[in-house]
Amino acid sequence: MKQNMKVFIPATLGMLTAFGPFVTDFYLPVLPEMTGYFHTTPALASMSLTAGMIGLAAGQLFIGPLTDKYGRKRILVGSMLLFVVASLLCIFSGDIFMFNAMRVLQGLAGAGGIVIAKSMSADMYTGRELASFMALLGAINGIAPVCAPVVGGLMAGVTSWTGVFAVILAVGLVLMVCSMFLPETLQPANRIRKSVIKVYGNLFRVFRNSRFTLSVMAEMACFFMFFAYIASSPFIMQQVYHLSPLGYSLCFGLNALMIGVGAAMATRFRSQGTCLRFGGLGMLAGTLLLAFLLNTAMPLWIVMLAYIYTLICFGLMQPPLTAIALDSERDNAGAASAIFGASGFVAGALSSPLVGIGDITVTSGLVMACGAVVCLLFILPLSSKLRAVAA
Repeated sequence: MKQNMKVFIPATLGMLTAFGPFVTDFYLPVLPEMTGYFHTTPALASMSLTAGMIGLAAGQLFIGPLTDKYGRKRILVGSMLLFVVASLLCIFSGDIFMFNAMRVLQGLAGAGGIVIAKSMSADMYTGRELASFMALLGAINGIAPVCAPVVGGLMAGVTSWTGVFAVILAVGLVLMVCSMFLPETLQPANRIRKSVIKVYGNLFRVFRNSRFTLSVMAEMACFFMFFAYIASSPFIMQQVYHLSPLGYSLCFGLNALMIGVGAAMATRFRSQGTCLRFGGLGMLAGTLLLAFLLNTAMPLWIVMLAYIYTLICFGLMQPPLTAIALDSERDNAGAASAIFGASGFVAGALSSPLVGIGDITVTSGLVMACGAVVCLLFILPLSSKLRAVAA
């Protein structure tokens, strides 16, 4: 039984942390169909992506601190139940405005899985063990973005958008049942006994820790780069390089797999600081190379190699950044996880519109490179602090 739990817990937590991105990637291929179904514009249909992202960011900030006071498990199960209800309401929405509102609710509920899974990890592990477990979750997370767009694209040919959302609802049900069998990782003696208002005050208190703050800022810069890639890649690969939607999905899946490869490689480094410096410098080199290749209209296979290298470096930094942030604020793990998780979606909301300004082959490379530069500026002092602690 204990051996089975060693597989069940990482698998469930991995699926929970990948749940938000999976839901978004999975229904991308049916967005054009939804535009016709709701008799709306592509812009309003695409707003459902923004609505989900807002829910994912706000939900982590709302749910994370509550788990420090009331425990992890029952709030997690409640979040998954709310996700199932929201998915059902998405399917039966009468217009695009109702659908987008339900996407916000779906994001809020899905955020519970992301933030609580990370908090549970911080409850169970510490130090290098936590970093190794985060690397394992990162490798598991690499599967969802690989499968989601490809399977979603195949399903778009055999079913309607409601069928795609029925699958999303079914996945939510499975995760709700799995959550019921997870152990409670925050015992009553370790919970915060302050009022709810003071619990939410921990969202600001965690920034007093310089290691936590540097980790969050580096993570925001990482995701500033990453969402610039996500927002620009459909247009670059389909309009500039003339790939089909399925061809784009396969390229997107390959690049997502590389993030998982990078996360798995993080355990090979002797120290978290070395891993971060290597990843930060590599990501900067990769984005600068991409900016050059896109501006000189190089063949797609060369551009893909640059994407692959850049995203491996991005994945390489995720486990140590997450572990450092949560380990440095162990007493406020829920609040720390909420801030850390929401920061990436905030950065994505900032960078995604920028790549559409002017020529996308020019602006996408510039925005990605800017994110990599800022990331390195925070990683260097963070790695110095880690060396000082180790000494």
